[in-house]
Amino acid sequence: MNILFAQADFGGCGFYRILQPAAYLQFVLHHNTKVIFRYKSENLLNYDLIVLQRQNHNGIVEAIKFLQSYNKKIIYELDDDLWNVDDCNISKPYWTPEKVSNAEAIMRACDAITTSTEPLANILKQFNEKVYVIPNYIPEVTPLEKFSSPIRIGWSGSISHKVDFTDEIIAALKDIKKKYREKVELVFCGWIPDKLVGYVTFFEPVPPMQYLYFLNELRLHIGIMPCVDIKFNESKSNLKFLEYGITKTASVASPIYPYKNTITGETGVLLKDNSYEEWFSSIDRLIQDESYRQFLANNAYNFVRENFLIMNNIAKFEKVYQEILNI
Repeated sequence: MNILFAQADFGGCGFYRILQPAAYLQFVLHHNTKVIFRYKSENLLNYDLIVLQRQNHNGIVEAIKFLQSYNKKIIYELDDDLWNVDDCNISKPYWTPEKVSNAEAIMRACDAITTSTEPLANILKQFNEKVYVIPNYIPEVTPLEKFSSPIRIGWSGSISHKVDFTDEIIAALKDIKKKYREKVELVFCGWIPDKLVGYVTFFEPVPPMQYLYFLNELRLHIGIMPCVDIKFNESKSNLKFLEYGITKTASVASPIYPYKNTITGETGVLLKDNSYEEWFSSIDRLIQDESYRQFLANNAYNFVRENFLIMNNIAKFEKVYQEILNI
């Protein structure tokens, strides 16, 4: 297959949903792939399949119809819920009603849509009857041995997660730090809530292609995944759990869809709710009980390695693309 990918961003979505599959399709399965930034109407007839990630510009629908007249197939790729972006999310001002409407029109014109989760697929089916779920997958890394002290508790993300850090969660993290002092280090990458300044070791954002290796070098003992129960978060994937798992990091997660459907009592801690008591007591136990912490980390590593490595799952992209191309 000759496949052109139009990438929408240089962040995690662009990497995991476009750059990584394009690379593995080419170097593992020997398809001809090319990645461009955003849609450009040049030499498109040279490709059998064109994947448009989160595109929303005027004129694309007409281009799609032209390409389809030459039997080219067009896929719309989306892994965020555009219709329920919370007000604190940095992408909220970008997704104006006009851009959302343009995106919907493009989805309707495409031959199919690909996405990362079932809840998001259920939303997208109103725009196209052919919606395929291809989960997020990650590359393999060799977990580095953890340092015995301090116990490192980490999180990474952008300011778009501001809504997820409630006062209860922040208070629990602060009290963990107060209780254990130098025996525990809180580590944040990308963004930090104002109320945690002074409690946390902070790292600037890391490019997606380097992030897993950076996370591995942090040698975290515990990784946290706070998410409030809002509509936008229901469509999120389990990516953070995968990243923690492949680096043998024990996870503590809020009880929302992506983690409810992945984490068991043997692969991580799934909280009952987002209360102060749940966050504090769960992290406290993991700090004190090294054998339990290692048990969860080892099981998570084995689970992720067996089920979510891109090398072992790139054929799923190939299968979907071939089905859309009717080959």
